[in-house]
Formats: sequence, C-alpha cells, structure tokens
Amino acid sequence: MKRLPSRIKSLSLSFLQAVVIFAILSAVADWWRKPEPPVQMSSEPLYLLSGETLTPALLSANRTAVLYVWGDWCHICAYTSPTVSRLAEDGIPVVGIALHSGADEHIRTYMSEKHLDFPTVNDNDGRLAQKWKVSVTPSIILIKNGKMVHFTSGISTYWGLRARIFISDLFY
Repeated sequence: MKRLPSRIKSLSLSFLQAVVIFAILSAVADWWRKPEPPVQMSSEPLYLLSGETLTPALLSANRTAVLYVWGDWCHICAYTSPTVSRLAEDGIPVVGIALHSGADEHIRTYMSEKHLDFPTVNDNDGRLAQKWKVSVTPSIILIKNGKMVHFTSGISTYWGLRARIFISDLFY
C-alpha cells in the first residue's frame, strides 16, 4: 500500500520536470525565432483585404493587439487560426498576415470555409514578413502602442494567448 503514494509522487515529479523542460525549450525557440520589427513599424501601413488601411500604432493604441502571421499551406496554422479568430470575436484587436497564400479572393474563400473572422493583409510575395524578419509560421506578435511587447510561435491555446495579452496590458 505504501508504494502507490510514492509511485504517484514520482510520476508527478517526472511530469513537472517535463513541463519545465518544455517551457524552457519553448522560450528558447521563441527567442531564437523572434522577429525584428522595422524601426518605423508603428507607422507602417497595413492594407487589409477589406480595402481598409491601418497602422500598428492605430491598431494597438492603449491596448494590446495581435499581429498573426499565418499561411493557408501551414498545417500548424490550421490549429492556431481558430484560436486567433476566437480572440477577435472576443474583442481583441487582431490583424492576420497571410503569407504566400495566393490571391486576395483565394484567401477570402479559405477564411470563409474555415470560419475565420479577423481582418487580414495579403503578403503574397512575403515582403512584409521579410521586412519583419519573420522566420516561421504561425507567428503571433503582440503589440501595444505600436511596439512589439511579446512574441510566440507554433501552436498556442486560447487561454495561453489571453494570459499573455493580460500581462502585456498590465506591464506595457
């Protein structure tokens, strides 16, 4: 009977160690992949598929906003995009940047079929991603008052992103 509690304790410790190692490796990967926004990032015009134009400074004035670099060809984006769309539905300012994803109409159709509802820029030639030195999709860039305050890449959960946004709103 005494073996069961010690076995549970041992498994719990192993699980905790795995979580810590995963968190450290994720942080290192994000640091390595972190984009370098251009100096004039805050005033850089973003031309949306809707025909509107906005800037990161306008999008993120006094609040944290999400710039989401994704592609219709990106398999991990298929998991992350609905999460980002949910953030937009919940009132978080979001702009997607569709990287190498084809013509405007193709992106609109893809987003409609996948029930994705957030304003999007077509970066078909990759110039915007190159200017920002984005090296991986999906990339999630949190900005506030026109400045990058946080970055993550890969699969992200809704609550993980909400926590990052909350922390960014508190401290930046």
